[in-house]
Amino acid sequence: MKIKLLALSALTMSAMSAFIPTLTPSASAVCINNRVGVQVSVHGKGSAANQNQNATQSASNDCFNNQSTVTGTQVHTGAGSVNQNMNSNQRLSGGNNPTGVRIKPINNNVEVKVNVPAFPK
Repeated sequence: MKIKLLALSALTMSAMSAFIPTLTPSASAVCINNRVGVQVSVHGKGSAANQNQNATQSASNDCFNNQSTVTGTQVHTGAGSVNQNMNSNQRLSGGNNPTGVRIKPINNNVEVKVNVPAFPK
């Protein structure tokens, strides 16, 4: 009797697990800004590479379930010095937030700076 009850319980659990995904609402996300800036300089041993990145990332108060990705690359090769400047401005807006709760955006800002003094003076 206990084995039949255990088998019936297992069958009921597996049948219910098939319907649970249709009963749960779909997931929604906050607004996400992604940025990757890459600056590479291969220059002379006696010279310099000045690498600067200025990035702003924001989202409007009504922003919901939106995503933006920005990438930028600067490459310099030469014996002399170099100034590399990269500017980026991301702003997300729009969406339909069914919860009415303001959720702060997620801002991912990745800066990669490669400075290789390899050339002779």
